[in-house]
Amino acid sequence: MPIYEYECLSCKHRFEKVMKVGDPAPPCPVCGATQTKKMVTPFRTNAWANFLDTMEKRVSPEKFK
Repeated sequence: MPIYEYECLSCKHRFEKVMKVGDPAPPCPVCGATQTKKMVTPFRTNAWANFLDTMEKRVSPEKFK
C-alpha cells in the first residue's frame, strides 16, 4: 500500500497516511476537518543508478576488481 501525503484545507497541517489506492481522503488528525487534499510528492528510487552500475560492470569489468 502506498504512503500518501495530505494537507488539511482548514488548519494547513500536513500528514502522511498509508492507504489503498482509491480510498477516500482521510480527515485531518489535528482538527478533524474532512476537507483534505492529496499533495504531489516526489518518488525516488535508485533503480537507474543500479542499472548504470550493472552496465558499466559489463563494459569495463576491470574498474570493479
